[in-house]
Amino acid sequence: METDRNFILDMESRKRLEIFLERYHGKKLVILELGIGWRNQLIKAPLMRLAAQEPQAVYVTINLGEIFIPDEIREKSYGLDGDLTEILHDLAAYSGVHL
Repeated sequence: METDRNFILDMESRKRLEIFLERYHGKKLVILELGIGWRNQLIKAPLMRLAAQEPQAVYVTINLGEIFIPDEIREKSYGLDGDLTEILHDLAAYSGVHL
């Protein structure tokens, strides 16, 4: 998570994130962004940067009425506009998973 003067940096969480990123760098990665509107750049910006930096990353965003995917990652992204609960149930049914 990015920080500024309004947020307290959680060093333990940051370290876990760094370890995760090191372990999976260069490997297939799906970044799921669920229910985050385009205005919430505190969450969106780091996820989109990660998608841009990782060559095998796929970025998937699900949100009702607000799908924002920058040109930089458009070719490796999917935007699903709709109710999160309905979309997740549809995806689960399609994959054979029972929720």
